[in-house]
Amino acid sequence: MKYNEIINELKKYDLVKDYTETDLNIENISYDSRDIKENTLFICKGFRFKDEYLTDAINNKAICYMSEKDYNKDIPKIIVTDVRKALAIVSLNFYKDDLFKIGITGTKGKTTTNFYIHNILKHHLGYQPGILATQYFYDGNEEGETHNTTPESLDLHRFLNTMSKNNLKYVTMEVASQATKLDRVFGMHYDIGAFLNIGEDHISPIEHDDFNDYLNCKIEFLTMCDKVIIYKQTDYYDEIIEKIKDKEVITYGITSDCDYYVKDVTPYDDKITFNVVHNNEEESYYITMKGTFNCLNATCAMIMAKLLGATQESIQKGLSETHVEGRMEVIEDSVGPIVVDFAHNRISAEAFYKSIEDTYKGKRIVSVFGCPGGRGMHRRRDMGTCAGEHADYIYLTADDPCGKSVTDICNDIVTFIKPYNKPYEIIEDRKTAIIKALEERQPNDVLVIIGKGSEVYQMAEVGYDDYQGDMNIVKEYINNKEGMLNEKIKC
Repeated sequence: MKYNEIINELKKYDLVKDYTETDLNIENISYDSRDIKENTLFICKGFRFKDEYLTDAINNKAICYMSEKDYNKDIPKIIVTDVRKALAIVSLNFYKDDLFKIGITGTKGKTTTNFYIHNILKHHLGYQPGILATQYFYDGNEEGETHNTTPESLDLHRFLNTMSKNNLKYVTMEVASQATKLDRVFGMHYDIGAFLNIGEDHISPIEHDDFNDYLNCKIEFLTMCDKVIIYKQTDYYDEIIEKIKDKEVITYGITSDCDYYVKDVTPYDDKITFNVVHNNEEESYYITMKGTFNCLNATCAMIMAKLLGATQESIQKGLSETHVEGRMEVIEDSVGPIVVDFAHNRISAEAFYKSIEDTYKGKRIVSVFGCPGGRGMHRRRDMGTCAGEHADYIYLTADDPCGKSVTDICNDIVTFIKPYNKPYEIIEDRKTAIIKALEERQPNDVLVIIGKGSEVYQMAEVGYDDYQGDMNIVKEYINNKEGMLNEKIKC
């Protein structure tokens, strides 16, 4: 890509403050000074960016740089008003793709809905489409693990470009509120967008300053979409609809005034059946994932698939084969059921506990969970309140402490449990807490371990610490109980 092409694209968004007149050929883009190839444009970005990173990049043969600040270096420069937006536009134009894009946002259910539509399309298309999910990607050739729900713009467009080169035509992806706030999807266009729900989450000094910022970031994504599928019973529905009234909107929900109306949800041991009414015609479906709330996620995916011409047979095959690791995963031993789930905010925790109560009627609920450090501050209130309302015994422990005191975080949660007079204990090490909960169960208990799902890391002050994983700990305990109890426990 020519340097002048980059300047011209940035000017379309009024992002250029100053630049060097030159006609370089840009063959690589990087914001990591250790990843400099021939003819690289280096991006100076990030809260922790240091001048020496640019010096290192130049020493590694970067041929120009883009920044909000002029560092007075002896190479061509592009000085921009907003480096994140500029990075998104440069990445979009450098790594082009021709994919049909389906984006999914919401406080709860993004990953499950993503895998539902992904698996439906696999049957409809006859091949596996691209996917970007929390902790997982498939690009048409390789699959692997991700850490961010929505990758940084440069990484995102590199993924999409690879999918396109691998002859994929469709991609389904999750779009987190941080993706719009941090301009990771700035300048993008989506063919279909879905809005599942919204609750008070991700409000903290390092995420969203207040709820309005969180909501507006969700809405901003919808303005990038041609068609919008929205859950009609979501909070702030009227406000959202007002902001996207120029879009084609399709509603789904639990009332007959929706375009797609879900009814007759019936749980069985091995599946949950439900009916969907559209234009006075009724179709029957079933899912094999636990959790009656997943019928709504499945319905949203079904609507997407219908828009793409998928048959009911393809839809049903995709729904029935979907099992998402770390979402309502159930394992039973001689004592009773153990459920691992990613529920980590009010909406997901309320739906999760209700589903547990419906599925395991009369059983005593023992809950293991924690809350993160330094972010999502309302989660401590919401998770503590939900546990107080629904759990009979509570183990509080670590969940992405980010360098903060686990005990202090747990004590914050306790203030919201105490009004319900539920017994609890604090065990800082998550593995220790899980093992103790497993060991102290009674035959009438259902043990629920929530918050981390399938994650095999704990977020530290900087980076990540390895973590065995909730379900891995449970399986190891069941398979090797005596060995686990004699092990010196260290997370």
